[in-house]
Amino acid sequence: MRPIEQKYGIIGASEEIREVIRTIEQVAPSNISILIYGESGVGKELVARALHDLSLRRHGPYVIVNCGAIPAGTIESELFGHKKGSFTGSVEDRKGFFETADKGTILLDEIGELPAETQVKLLRTLEQGEITRVGESTSRRVDVRVIGATNRELSEEVQAGRFRKDLFFRLKTIMIRIPPLRERREDIPMLAEFFMMQYADEHHLAYKPITPQAMNLITQASWEGNVRELKNFVQSVFVLEEDKIIRPETIRHHLGNSEGNGNFMYDTRFPVRVNKETEQVERELILRQLFLIRQDVEEIKQKLSFVDVKDEVTMNKMKDISRYIQQSDAHEIQVDLSPDDRTMQEVERDMISRTLARFYGSKRKTAQALGMSERTLYRKIKEYDLRD
Repeated sequence: MRPIEQKYGIIGASEEIREVIRTIEQVAPSNISILIYGESGVGKELVARALHDLSLRRHGPYVIVNCGAIPAGTIESELFGHKKGSFTGSVEDRKGFFETADKGTILLDEIGELPAETQVKLLRTLEQGEITRVGESTSRRVDVRVIGATNRELSEEVQAGRFRKDLFFRLKTIMIRIPPLRERREDIPMLAEFFMMQYADEHHLAYKPITPQAMNLITQASWEGNVRELKNFVQSVFVLEEDKIIRPETIRHHLGNSEGNGNFMYDTRFPVRVNKETEQVERELILRQLFLIRQDVEEIKQKLSFVDVKDEVTMNKMKDISRYIQQSDAHEIQVDLSPDDRTMQEVERDMISRTLARFYGSKRKTAQALGMSERTLYRKIKEYDLRD
């Protein structure tokens, strides 16, 4: 997984999303204005953040302005600042968002909501690099990169007379379209697993694998809220379900209760590709639980070695437990999960190797998925002579 995917969650194997990533990498180092457009919930803010962080301005401020959330009567003051006494309530001079973003980047989210008079001033700022505070007659220089984001079709807004044509042409030099999930359904499994791992990692919880049948249901569901809705759905399933594995019945239950998927709609135009056989996935899930058990055994052994118990009966019981664990661990464990009855060590080596490949060599994600510490994973990689 490339850094831009891992850090910002702009994930997918589809050509549409790969093109978005390529465009980000190409245009981020420049100072040119950019217009990001797409439906609500597709991840426009993630793209804008990546553009800033990968630019030469990354050490400067990054300011987000939701143009649709600011009343029309105050938006000019919010963007460009105002002079004391310029209107009722202006008791002091105040910088606007553009001055705050000097030497950095400003994201004008929902830029299509800007009033016509504010669009005129924005165009002047884009062309001349200057702003004028409300109530002042002198202009001020600002060095700000402007990124606009909208879920509207601005070309239609121009034809309807709601958005200035000259401002649209100034912004559309570089346009990045973020496709909705329905146009890149092959990316849904990757996104769902990413959100599941991300939530588990952030809250120090065990990763909950999603079975192929459950993933099939997720992939075919109608995600009108796009990536935002999918992320919220995965996290709610993680929190509300006590089961360590996400099964089809769980997905059906939560999709049935989901506002965005109330009818649990399928889109049969898009075939779902499941890369693993059910038997293989079930085998992996069983092995993962075995690894967790082995980890618990190791923890018990370590705790037993440090406990100071003065009660003789309790001490004898603990010695018996310790002796049993030592004897059990001393023998080679065999698992009847494959036709050739491979030893646990052989199966474990294969599982670690495949999990490393699945997470593109990430030791942290591999250790998390297998339920072991990173230290243990590094030891086993060395033990089994596994190479990145």
